[in-house]
Amino acid sequence: MIRFQRKKKRYRYNLIGGILTVGGIIFVGTLYKGSLPSLDKLSWSEPQQVSQLFSTYRENSTLKNKLATENQEEANVYKLEYENKVLKEVLKAEDEVKAYNPVTATVIGRSTNNWNNEITIDRGKKQGMKIDMNVLGTNGVIGKVSKVFSSTSIVELISSNFRTNRMAVMLKDRKSVNGTLEGYDDKKGNLIIRKIPSGAEVNVGDKVQTSPISSIFQGKLALGKVIKVKPDEYGLTQLAVVKPSSNFNDISEVIVIKAKNNG
Repeated sequence: MIRFQRKKKRYRYNLIGGILTVGGIIFVGTLYKGSLPSLDKLSWSEPQQVSQLFSTYRENSTLKNKLATENQEEANVYKLEYENKVLKEVLKAEDEVKAYNPVTATVIGRSTNNWNNEITIDRGKKQGMKIDMNVLGTNGVIGKVSKVFSSTSIVELISSNFRTNRMAVMLKDRKSVNGTLEGYDDKKGNLIIRKIPSGAEVNVGDKVQTSPISSIFQGKLALGKVIKVKPDEYGLTQLAVVKPSSNFNDISEVIVIKAKNNG
C-alpha cells in the first residue's frame, strides 16, 4: 500500500512537472511569437499542440525507461559471463590440486581498512576448515586460514603486513634457489623475497613457488615471477622483487587445500 502511494505521488509529481514544462513552452511561444522565426511555424493557439507536447513528454519518458532496462540487462549478461569465466578457472585450478582434498569457497567479507591483510570465506568448521590450510586463487597461493568459526573462516593473505607472514619459497629456472617471502609492496603490488644466497644465480623471469621445506604450505604452488634482483641492504644476501601470479585486488572465489601440518 505504501509502495503504491509512493508510485502515485511520483506520478503526480511527474505530471505536474510535465504540465509546468508545457505551460512554460506555450508561454514563451506566445511571448516571442513573431520575433523568433522558428516559433512562427508553430500554431500556439491550437489545442492539438498541447496534446502533441504531452505525447512527446510521454514518449521521452518511455524511451528513458527502455534505455535503463536495456542497460541493466546488458550489465546482467556481463556479470553472468564474468562469473562463468571465474568458475571455469576455479574448476581447472581445483583439478590441479585434487590430491590435497580441495574445497571451493566464496569470499564474503573484506575490510577496506584491512584490505591487504585478510578476507573472510563462507567455509568453517562444519565444512572441515582448519588453521593453516592453504588458500589458492585461480593462479596460485594467496594465503592461509588463520581463524576458523562455525561456518566461516578468516584467511591471512600473503600480501599482509603481519609479522606471521613468512614463507619458505623456491626460485626456479635451471636449478632451485631457496629464499623467504618477507614482505609486500602495497604501492606496486609486488612480493619481496629475502635471504637469497649471495652467490646464487637468480634471473628476471624465474618462477617462484612455495618450497617443499615449508612446514605449512604444500610444495611447488605458484607464487609469481621475478621482475628484479638486487643485493639486500647489508650486501650479505640477495633480494628479489616478484610479481604475484594472483591479483590480490580481485578475489571472489578461492580453493582451500589441506596444510602440510594437517596430515
